[in-house]
Amino acid sequence: MKKNVILTLAILLLAGQISAFEFCDDGTAGEDNLRLISVDDMLKENSKEWAWQALQKIEIEARVENRNDENGKYIVEAIFKDGDTTVRIAEDSDDLEKEISLSANERASVSLEFTLDEDLDAERYDIYIKFYKKGEEENECVENSEEELEIEKIEICEYGKVDEDELEIREIRDELNDNTDKWNWAPGNDIEISLDLENNDYSERDFLIELIFLDENNEEVSLADNSDDTIEDTTLAEGESDNINFNFKLKSNIKEAKYTLYAKAYDESDDDICTSLKAEEKSNPILLGIEKEERKVIITNVKGPKDATTSSQVQYTATIANLGSVDEESVLAVIYNRRLGINEKIEIRNLDSGGEETVTFDVSISENASLSRHHLLFATEYEYSERQDYYRSVSDEEDDIKYIVTIAQGIIEEVEEETRNETIVETTEDETTEQITTTITGNAVGTNSSSPGWASLIFLAIIAVIGVALFFKNPHARGNTEVKAPQVIRRYTAKVN
Repeated sequence: MKKNVILTLAILLLAGQISAFEFCDDGTAGEDNLRLISVDDMLKENSKEWAWQALQKIEIEARVENRNDENGKYIVEAIFKDGDTTVRIAEDSDDLEKEISLSANERASVSLEFTLDEDLDAERYDIYIKFYKKGEEENECVENSEEELEIEKIEICEYGKVDEDELEIREIRDELNDNTDKWNWAPGNDIEISLDLENNDYSERDFLIELIFLDENNEEVSLADNSDDTIEDTTLAEGESDNINFNFKLKSNIKEAKYTLYAKAYDESDDDICTSLKAEEKSNPILLGIEKEERKVIITNVKGPKDATTSSQVQYTATIANLGSVDEESVLAVIYNRRLGINEKIEIRNLDSGGEETVTFDVSISENASLSRHHLLFATEYEYSERQDYYRSVSDEEDDIKYIVTIAQGIIEEVEEETRNETIVETTEDETTEQITTTITGNAVGTNSSSPGWASLIFLAIIAVIGVALFFKNPHARGNTEVKAPQVIRRYTAKVN
């Protein structure tokens, strides 16, 4: 009995060895002459190693070495197996094999580039790479079978896509808003995406169009600061098309990575009528990249009153975001306007990359502030040097927020109201002559004559001349609404306390 068990185990072990070496005609041979150093997935269109999708362009790189003392021709070949069955995985199987020439003791990197077949099932497959000398496979052949491939299928439409001759999305475009390179974005960027939707076969109906982002694990992620901005709608009759535009701001805390973009269009009242398209360029799917600058801290949002009065206190709340890849030890949030005498700074400690912080400025509007509209500048200082006690960087002008506030008269108007109340002239029953009262800057001037005297006319003329002179001398006295941009010295010298 014991002998039978040992014999069975030996047979199984031998069978396993035969199976492992079946791709070289007579098993591995000539290992002293050939070496298959490594096999790598080069992530051509896939963002995750050995995770592929139908119709993707794939690149496998094999590093090999000819240890012979003579030149020769060699072949590198890829084979895919589902259990014991060889699987057709590429549109053209010839792309899975490449012939090369190697000199004596030469190393080389060999790339196999191919497009995946569109009918692949979502399965796991074993990958075998073999490297052998042309015409002498039985004597010199080695192989690598360490990798496992996963074929993934992405279903954007829950119940499958309708035919393109019924409903079709045509060409997803990056319109280059804040970004200068297509599909290369940075946290906080304003992004514009456009596409064309054609209703080729359906009666008039309402369609919803969505942008969908997938991460490296093909999990749906939200990249937009407001997800509502990635959904648009349109009404199309049969044979009509429409250009759809999306405008959205990227979140400030997006992870640096590669993402895949899909667009989905469907009938608002019938999910079965649905189509989708992967963002691509010249028929090649694209991976959009999110890359952070090394250091960048900006004000992303400001909330506060747009109107204020002289001799008052107002509050403004600002959101500061670290869009850079470096954590900032210290950041200054700044509110500034030279004409209003405003230059306040609030320190923020330890603002991590991707982090946000909210601060509140308490601002005093002076009694003598000009009655006009003003820009309040919100900016940042960062890259703090503790040794120099100094901020090396300030936010770029195009990233700063210029918040418009209108200054109106405050306490003076209230005083005038009190004065008017004090200058009312009361009459008694004995008085039979009507009192005519004129209020000028709080003083009551009465007369019992139906026409003013010469002294009064001269006095009024002088007042009028002075008023006209002041009117042209001080534009704010006539309600000037010109917006004066703040004049800012961009390099601040504030220190951290």
